[in-house]
Amino acid sequence: MNSTNLIQNFGRNLTFKPKHFYSPDNEAELLAILQDHKNGKIRVVGSLHSWSSLVKTQNVLIDMRCFNRVQVFENNGKTQVRVGAGCQIKHLLKALNKQGLTIPSLALITEQTIAGATATGTHGSGKHSFSHYIESLRVACFKGDESVAQVVEVSDGVELQAARCSLGCLGVIVEITLPCIPQYFVQEKATFCETIEGVLVLEKKAPLQQFFLMPHSWLFLAQERVVSSECRRRGLAGVYRVYWFLVIDLGMHLTLKLFASVLKSKKLIHFFFRRVVPSLISPRWVVTDRSDHALVMEHELFRHLEIELFVTRSKVSAAASFVADILQFADDANHQLSPSTHERLQKADLLDSLESIKGQFTHHYPICFRRILPDDTLISMASGESEDWYSISFITYVEPRDNFYALGTFLSNSMFELFQARIHWGKWFPQTAEQINQLYPNLEEFRNVCRQFDPKGVFRNQFVEDKLSLK
Repeated sequence: MNSTNLIQNFGRNLTFKPKHFYSPDNEAELLAILQDHKNGKIRVVGSLHSWSSLVKTQNVLIDMRCFNRVQVFENNGKTQVRVGAGCQIKHLLKALNKQGLTIPSLALITEQTIAGATATGTHGSGKHSFSHYIESLRVACFKGDESVAQVVEVSDGVELQAARCSLGCLGVIVEITLPCIPQYFVQEKATFCETIEGVLVLEKKAPLQQFFLMPHSWLFLAQERVVSSECRRRGLAGVYRVYWFLVIDLGMHLTLKLFASVLKSKKLIHFFFRRVVPSLISPRWVVTDRSDHALVMEHELFRHLEIELFVTRSKVSAAASFVADILQFADDANHQLSPSTHERLQKADLLDSLESIKGQFTHHYPICFRRILPDDTLISMASGESEDWYSISFITYVEPRDNFYALGTFLSNSMFELFQARIHWGKWFPQTAEQINQLYPNLEEFRNVCRQFDPKGVFRNQFVEDKLSLK
């Protein structure tokens, strides 16, 4: 036990000091900790690459880093992998690749633990979220007897739907079972489009693509990605990876931090996106690389704060136009909103709240869009709908963050009212319990499962109690 740790998350927007901090070596130690604190409050920490207050506790915090086993096995003709809750995704991918395998979906970064990523609905582009693919899991909890901690296996029904994306509310995830698929290669090329409709057309032939709205030029950049029929690197893939790392992952990010955080120059930010960014991307460069090289970025190299909103496919075009209009209004107090944006805000009685962002913030990072197929979960962001979802991600490097918080709060409220947008559970989270109740039709089912696994609310903190109305 360590009772002196001060905990700070990746984005440095969350700092707290738990009374007790544990890192158990095995299940017996874990159950003993739960038993000792059955009348307290317990939360679990992953890689701390989250901006919401999901992890925050003043009582007991458990680090599951010692639970990092990776075991591949065959089950009824299917290849599966048991993964310890504290295993980082990058280590899981490395272990699987040695056997010519991978997992069905990959996110932008691989630093998260598998339990933390699934518990918050983390996702890639063109497939379901990680949570959707969980076939079973084991969780340490108080199900059936609030006085005795035990490890329970969850493998079907509404309990599995709840446990796949649980926000830590059922108990402490010990182990997760996922399907494995053969390692594959991805062909990628970059294409600039003037409209989001043009990008969505490309998706038909490049279902794994993600795309970016470039602020101040308002062009879209699509990373067209499709599974390759060839299982080898092509198109100078090694050179491409080095170029992308040096020019984009390092060079672009350092430049934006300099212009936005140090020099605080609106003109330089405008110039960078209008003149420099188009010259950094070569639409002629077609490259094929292994999936775990092609589908990830070094997104964790620079500390930042992020809010990510989710809308359904039928609303993504209108949402993209709205976002571009609002960001221009936040950047330039003289910007005239389009008639459609003005009408939408007027009908939703949101025009007055525009004053909080008028000319106050110059957005300085590409807005990333990723498509997520509907999840078989209760409360992941892509749950509960028959159509696909699109995440829209906003990042800032500027501190202090008051103006970004104002912008994020406006986007959260307005996009909820206009497009029924959900917010990523692991990102900065200004959404209210009233809004969440309207967004997740299966929320009461989730609450019921939580009460079965945790009748005394040991695994709840202020965040989940407030946001989920879970008392």
